[in-house]
Amino acid sequence: AQRTDGQVQLRAATLYTVIKRLLEAGLIDESVSRPDPSDDERRRYYRLTPRGRKAAEAEAGRLELTARQARAKLRPRKV
Repeated sequence: AQRTDGQVQLRAATLYTVIKRLLEAGLIDESVSRPDPSDDERRRYYRLTPRGRKAAEAEAGRLELTARQARAKLRPRKV
């Protein structure tokens, strides 16, 4: 929510479901290294796999195209 100024909020159940699906699809891996060794051991860290990065890049491109098309539709038409 901080990165999106509160525009996007995920509940814990939604987040864990998405993480499970991403793991199963091979798009993310759980990281074995911990940035802070004194961190709560229940906390998990994940990283994109190469396949996950490709999928993220493709999705970003799709979203950019969708936004561009929406903006084009919203522009006033010249008569």
